[in-house]
Amino acid sequence: MSGGEVWRVGHRSDPLAYTPHELCSWNHRFDDKGRRFRTVYCAEHPETSLREVLADLRPNLAAREAFADAFGAEALADLPAAPVTAGWREEHLLVSARIVLDGDLADLTQPEVRAELEDRHAALLLDHGLEHLDLHEITARRRVVTQSIAADLFDRGAAAVRFPSRLDGLPALALFEGRAELEPAGEPIALTDPAPEPLLVVSSEWGLALEPTGDR
Repeated sequence: MSGGEVWRVGHRSDPLAYTPHELCSWNHRFDDKGRRFRTVYCAEHPETSLREVLADLRPNLAAREAFADAFGAEALADLPAAPVTAGWREEHLLVSARIVLDGDLADLTQPEVRAELEDRHAALLLDHGLEHLDLHEITARRRVVTQSIAADLFDRGAAAVRFPSRLDGLPALALFEGRAELEPAGEPIALTDPAPEPLLVVSSEWGLALEPTGDR
């Protein structure tokens, strides 16, 4: 089974590959806490993929408040933009791909799918003070819940999970190793200068500075 076009930002050495075992942190949203399978993430829109990997560069509220306290609220307009470094831009690519599945796609954006999971994982949810498995719980940083759900879905034959990005609410996917893979759907898009439109959009909305890159 194969799906429509998706997008991923990955290392230029193999941008559609699962993270090498030696580099796996096993702490992403739908990673298997038992380390039986790795996950690879992608999104249905290129901007979502870029938001997911660049989110940590945004100046946080504490940093903005400290800057305003030191220099005045009017100085916030001059707060230095966090750089998307030339090195990062040169080492990563934006790639369109097709999903190939050997199993089911569990679509967590669907209320009936979440309701079934809620029933199966009632004790887990209650242990963590949750009354329902709503979209907020799927997108929150509550890894024990989402990783437990991923393990259960894998045991039941799922090959991937579809869920809303916490950053823009648009669809993202987590693929399970051994059940799903990404195949190229077009030529990789360099993130070097001239910057592609999706990178310009995301850097502009978050006030990130693009360090100039040399010709490759």
